Amino acid sequence: MGKPTLEEFRRWLQTEIKEIETIEEGVDKAKRLLQLEMALQEAMAFDAAWELRTESSIVPVIREKSVRLVSSAPESDAKSPSTGICTSCEEEIEDDLPFCPLCGENR
Repeated sequence: MGKPTLEEFRRWLQTEIKEIETIEEGVDKAKRLLQLEMALQEAMAFDAAWELRTESSIVPVIREKSVRLVSSAPESDAKSPSTGICTSCEEEIEDDLPFCPLCGENR
């Protein structure tokens, strides 16, 4: 069994919405229903945007550099393990990690 498709995700969300509608009214029901409806809207918007870009011969996904500022750890006297630099976000990566802990880019 492979990974689910976007269409399967959308169908799952719709099933969850139908199931939650059978629960008694309450704050938890309203919150969950809102979460599911928002997720469904995002999935549909993503699907439409992907299709438009694909039809226009535009690469649908462009990996951007991280813009989130991350505070650095306090300096210590202990010798740190050897590090490398991520080619995607330019964050330091310890050599024993196969990916960047900030952006998830594989080495």
